[in-house]
Amino acid sequence: MIKPRGNFDSPVPPSDNQMKNFVMEDVLLTQSKNGRDEFVVKAARVNSGIHDDVLELAEIEAQLVDSEGRSTLLTGGEAFYHNGQQIFTIIDNVWLQTSDGREMKTEALRYLTKFRKIKTAEDVWLDDDEVQVTGGNLFYDLNNGRFRVGGGVKVDLY
Repeated sequence: MIKPRGNFDSPVPPSDNQMKNFVMEDVLLTQSKNGRDEFVVKAARVNSGIHDDVLELAEIEAQLVDSEGRSTLLTGGEAFYHNGQQIFTIIDNVWLQTSDGREMKTEALRYLTKFRKIKTAEDVWLDDDEVQVTGGNLFYDLNNGRFRVGGGVKVDLY
């Protein structure tokens, strides 16, 4: 007589805590509105286990897409996405390049995804073909493309 071996009982379902904790590698996250991608993030690693409602991301490259399809590129060594607050915090060698070629560097910034605004209280460096600006803080509105720099601002015109 042939008889199966092993345990055929249903497995024990994972606990709520196990369901919330994960680590993934080579991840692509997308936030869309009205069927159009607005925020696309590539990360070498995503970890959900650091805190409820927060994702930790490593080695990120993000595209912030405006209503006309132009992309602002944002990179950094580490990031945290606070889902409930819809805030993306990037630290460690943060670099931003707008669709018109402006570059910005800082050590940390926050992207308020709901409002499409970037802000930092860290020292910043901005550069394009005509001007170089350094300062102690920055506010960037992706809706209209305007930068505001404060805190000991220095401007060099080319």
